[in-house]
Amino acid sequence: MNLIGPLKNLRFRFFYSLMTKRGIPLVTLGEANQWTLSEAGLNPNSKVLCAGAGHDISFEKALIARYGCKVVLLDPSPTGIATVQRENIPPERLNFMAVGLTGRDGTLNFAHPEDSMEGSFHAQPAGLSGGLQFNCKSLSTLMSELKWNQIDLLKFDIEGCEYDVIQDLLEKQLPVKQICAEFHYGLQFDHTRGEMIQKIMALRRGGYDLIHQIHRDHTFLLRSRKM
Repeated sequence: MNLIGPLKNLRFRFFYSLMTKRGIPLVTLGEANQWTLSEAGLNPNSKVLCAGAGHDISFEKALIARYGCKVVLLDPSPTGIATVQRENIPPERLNFMAVGLTGRDGTLNFAHPEDSMEGSFHAQPAGLSGGLQFNCKSLSTLMSELKWNQIDLLKFDIEGCEYDVIQDLLEKQLPVKQICAEFHYGLQFDHTRGEMIQKIMALRRGGYDLIHQIHRDHTFLLRSRKM
């Protein structure tokens, strides 16, 4: 009987039980793609940046309806573009940009979806050919273009690019109050679960508390300080 897998899972459950800060009021928004977050500081003037639309932007729609804020949504993929076009949300409520969020500016190769119905394009490991090239921008570039001096909520489901985005955010000490991040790992993403844990610990050292986790979805809240 192979006990390695169950023991590893038990170790990670213990890790999350130690890492997750309790007692913070949370709300869950969205339908197919739900996120759980703190409502602290979210209002009509909040700066909200979401990366990754996929087939469902119910979370972004819920943010707009609940807080009256304008959401900037990024997704360069045909899947995301088609989803946003179907919704037809006024640009004064949803500012859609067909670019990807990564750790640097430029073009990046993305592999075609393994499941055409699911539709997720993911960044290809270096050295592989094929796929599509998407225009991508770093968080600091986007903040400069939007003329934002801080971000109240940053959500990203970006198929493996999250590691570089977090590294860039921490190195540049970009003022982001709350982060909703899905971590991807495995052979197709060229990242391991151990790398995910390293990024969680790096965020903790950078002043972020983990306040919610389910499967690969994580929510981090910056500890109280002036931004």
